[in-house]
Amino acid sequence: MMRKGDKLQIPKRFKLCGQTIEVVYDELLIHKNDNRGEAVYRDNTIKLMPAIPGNPTPQTAIEEAFCHEMTHFLLHTAGYPDEASDEAMVFRLGHLLHQALTTMEYEEMA
Repeated sequence: MMRKGDKLQIPKRFKLCGQTIEVVYDELLIHKNDNRGEAVYRDNTIKLMPAIPGNPTPQTAIEEAFCHEMTHFLLHTAGYPDEASDEAMVFRLGHLLHQALTTMEYEEMA
């Protein structure tokens, strides 16, 4: 994952254990208990709620939703289905992942 300034660049796709996970934006998530994201294991898809008129969503909220859903996939793919379903744990790990990725500092390359 790459950073541009203080923003996390959300990928179109990434791989876990040889499986390609697609990342898509789905405006219909607002109708699912106002979800900001969803991990769909059977489709290898992470769905994210984009910012739309009438539903202003800060970029950081979309980034955190991505990290949260990616955490679900990481745990599920690693063989921890119970932990992947533990929303409290995934919530905390997702926030930690987001903070780490958005605060990384890099050496300047000559």
